[in-house]
Amino acid sequence: MTPEPNAAITTAVTINAQPSTVWTFLADAERFLAWMAYLPGAPTPPGSVFEPRPGGQVRIVMPNGCEARGEVVTLEPPRRLVFTWGYAPDVAATGLGPGASRVELTLEPVPQGTRVTLRHSGPMSEATARNHEPGWRHYLAQLAVAAAQAHHQAHLEATLRDYFAACNEVDEAARAALLARACAPDIRVRTPFACADTREEFSGYIANGLRHLGDAVSLLDGTPRLIHGFCRVPWRVSTPGGAVMFRGENLLRFAPEGQIAEIVSFPGEG
Repeated sequence: MTPEPNAAITTAVTINAQPSTVWTFLADAERFLAWMAYLPGAPTPPGSVFEPRPGGQVRIVMPNGCEARGEVVTLEPPRRLVFTWGYAPDVAATGLGPGASRVELTLEPVPQGTRVTLRHSGPMSEATARNHEPGWRHYLAQLAVAAAQAHHQAHLEATLRDYFAACNEVDEAARAALLARACAPDIRVRTPFACADTREEFSGYIANGLRHLGDAVSLLDGTPRLIHGFCRVPWRVSTPGGAVMFRGENLLRFAPEGQIAEIVSFPGEG
């Protein structure tokens, strides 16, 4: 029987998170299995195992009952994970027995966060390699969601607290200190009331608004929704007595370092 030629595919994703956070999803068993669940947000099927050490077991149970099996070859914190990969019981369908191929994940810091590159190689045909690419792209998307969520959720409450405090602060120095914690220096702001490209410009718009709002305050008006470093933030402007003057929603984009990099504001209807 003629052996299969070696083939390989390479795919990559950029994640809005620092490499230190992304690495935990390659080096922690629970976090690794979370993004290797085939359905977004679903628990990994029972029986899946990941042992983050050289020689450690890799076993991913698929929803259809197929299993991917292999073992960890290399674990180089915080930038490289290598493990073997193959299938049971459907070896005939895939051409790859347990541990027959090799999967390498490398992390690289980039201005947008972390670039994760996956290379899958081994004794398989070009067609078999290509057939794996959509699946690996799916898993990398799962990794991007999970890592960005963990990275930005950790600071979201404090950042929004500083942001809303800055929007209500009349003292210029105090407002500048709050914005310095919450916002990137080159924050881009586009709202019905402001077009700013720096923290200083944004602070000036806030000051102008406060002069016209009297004692009204800007407040969080619901639960923020976070994904991939973007966040939907509902807000309202209310009088001291609690009467709502107007509502809206901000779309925030966070920089990988955690500060707000961009704000686009949508006014409420009615």
